[in-house]
Formats: sequence, C-alpha cells, structure tokens
Amino acid sequence: MKKSYFVLLSVALASLLSACEPASEPAAEQQLETTMQQLDRQLLPNDEWQLSAAVIELSFCRNPVNEALLASEMELNNWRLTGDVTAFPPYRKDGLAALQEILANESFMLWQTDGSVSAQRYRIVMPAELSRGDVAEQVFPAVATLAAQRVICHTAVVEQ
Repeated sequence: MKKSYFVLLSVALASLLSACEPASEPAAEQQLETTMQQLDRQLLPNDEWQLSAAVIELSFCRNPVNEALLASEMELNNWRLTGDVTAFPPYRKDGLAALQEILANESFMLWQTDGSVSAQRYRIVMPAELSRGDVAEQVFPAVATLAAQRVICHTAVVEQ
C-alpha cells in the first residue's frame, strides 16, 4: 500500500514539475535575440550587413548593464574574430538582453564598437541591400527612440 502511494505521489509530482516550464517568448523576440547575438559575434560590415557612419553613444541607468557591456574595441574585435559564443564573457548576455528588450519592436539593430563603465558606443546595423541613405536616415529616429527609454540615461551622436 505504501509503495503504490509513493509511486502515485512520484508520478503526480513529476507531471506537476513538467508543467512548470517557463513561458516561451514570442517568435519575433526570439528571432531578434538570435539575430542580435549572431551580429554581436561578427566583424561588420560584411556582405549581409552594413553599418551607419554615425556612432550613437548611450548609457544605461543601471551600472550592472553598463558593466556587462564593458569592452574595448580591441577586445570586441578579438572576440568577434573567433566567431564563437564561448569567446565572449558570460556576463555579456545580460547586457545584450537589456539592449534586445529595448529594440524588440524597432526596425534597426545596434552593433557595439566599444564600451566603458559609463557608456557604450554603437553603430546602427541594417541589411546590406538597403541604401546608405536609408541607414543614415535611421540615426536620429534611433537616438530619439533610445532617449525615450526609461532605462537609458544618456544618448548622443558622437564623433569617432
């Protein structure tokens, strides 16, 4: 009797635990995450993607996000040369997740050129088949979009 009760209880617990899976993200957000992470591991521009000439500087209001995206231009290039996700520090995923959350519904993505403890610099990245003018025209709307976010304390177009 005790044995069958234990088996029944085990089966019930197992089915309960299997039902406790995290909610899946919408397909668009999963695709953006995948694309942004893939772009983050590439040296750009390339045949598929082009970069804006303008550089956007931004700073998250939370220092842990800024620290997660901390990387010199040389470090980023060295990591990207490998093209392997394991070359990047594990904490970088947290910073990218914060950036992805902001850009989930936008028509542009950002590609980091470097980052300090207080701010990061990005170029807009868009498909290569778009004209250079289309990419350039996206800079100031992107800055306005980023500046309107509560989690970002500083946004500017900078000379680099």
